[in-house]
Amino acid sequence: MICLPGILMGIYLKCILCEGSCRKRNHVVGSEGHDVLLQVDLGGITGDITWFISGNHFATTKSGKAINIRDHRYQGKVYSMEDGSLLMNNVSREDQGTYRASTLRIIPGKVELCAVTYDLQVYESLSDDDIEIEYEVFSHEKCNVTFRCSARGSDVAITWERSTGIYRNVTNSVIYVQNPDPDVIYTCTAWNRATSASKSVTAWEHCRRGDAERQQKPEDSRVFQRPEDSRRLNIIRLKLSACVFIIMCFIFAHHMKTEMEKVSSVDDR
Repeated sequence: MICLPGILMGIYLKCILCEGSCRKRNHVVGSEGHDVLLQVDLGGITGDITWFISGNHFATTKSGKAINIRDHRYQGKVYSMEDGSLLMNNVSREDQGTYRASTLRIIPGKVELCAVTYDLQVYESLSDDDIEIEYEVFSHEKCNVTFRCSARGSDVAITWERSTGIYRNVTNSVIYVQNPDPDVIYTCTAWNRATSASKSVTAWEHCRRGDAERQQKPEDSRVFQRPEDSRRLNIIRLKLSACVFIIMCFIFAHHMKTEMEKVSSVDDR
């Protein structure tokens, strides 16, 4: 009978702590190499905030930027903010996962056990070096250019814009430009949920370059001969000249021999 009040008090406190548990779920997006903040915004927090991932209690924070790192793998990786929120430094794809912050919150008349969940998803950080633009010029009466934009990485979307407004003649990241304006610039943007990058082209420049290549005459290639080709041609010419000279010498010698034989036969008579 002596223990009964304690048991009842324990059940009562347990019910108070469980009742009205402020469970929230946040979707957090980050990019590789950047920082991510797991923001705690519960109001009336009292005591420490314990942080878990996959059941692993890896850190404890509290107001005033105090932090206790329980898992050495997070040393230098996580920091506490003034309100106890968790700052993750230089995140990578390996940091993706579901994080949970647990604490107590005092509200009028009771104490709540609060558990907040953060679903962290980390994307690749995009740059203009990840974007590749291929083109093809079609020229009949007017110049038409096709541009195809692609980007390295997963879960990447492609959009096109032009300097005069959104370009709508787009099919599967390919745009078709007819009779382009010299002043209009076309920009391909690759983006995921965390970052974006862009690269621009001028369709007119590609048309002008294609016209210059088509107007080049075939005989022009003879003017810009490579030095090794010229030397090879001179050697062939010298060899042919030597052969002709030798043949002419044989013919002349044979002719002289024939004439001498004729003179000798006349003298014998």
